Amino acid sequence: MQHLARNSSESIFVQVPTTSPKMEVHAFDQQLLRLKRMLGVSADGEVAKALGMSKAAFSERKRRNAFPKDKLLALAGLQPELKLDAIYVLTGMPMSAPTTPESGRAAMQKAVFEQLRQDLSVDEQLLLEAYRALDDRAKKRLLSQVIFAWSGSSKCLHTASARSGR
Repeated sequence: MQHLARNSSESIFVQVPTTSPKMEVHAFDQQLLRLKRMLGVSADGEVAKALGMSKAAFSERKRRNAFPKDKLLALAGLQPELKLDAIYVLTGMPMSAPTTPESGRAAMQKAVFEQLRQDLSVDEQLLLEAYRALDDRAKKRLLSQVIFAWSGSSKCLHTASARSGR
């Protein structure tokens, strides 16, 4: 158990998983190879063009090992005739044939969320996992405490206003 939040009347304790975040070695290269196979191309420039990116932008992403997931998902959604399995490209696991469109959508959302979750820092992943482990009542208490603390800080309000352009 790990102590998550505390106010004057009660504490909230949650079970926090102790697993370390996944570390994928050369994830970009693996994803790129799978995408090339699905598109039937061999050059990075052809992949960049299919994703709607310049060669330079794609090369920069490759250098940073930051696969353009957003571009892949957009391509798969906008050009269904390509029959791209975005889940397979991102994870290496083919999407099983869903029995209903809703289950296919749910599987896609889950896979995309998991891929994006891996981009979070360890602290952010722990916060997300801890929050999800809470029951509805504890979630509401925690959120009310966070909102109260956040709204009481003029610095936070000023920062939020500046970011939103207000």
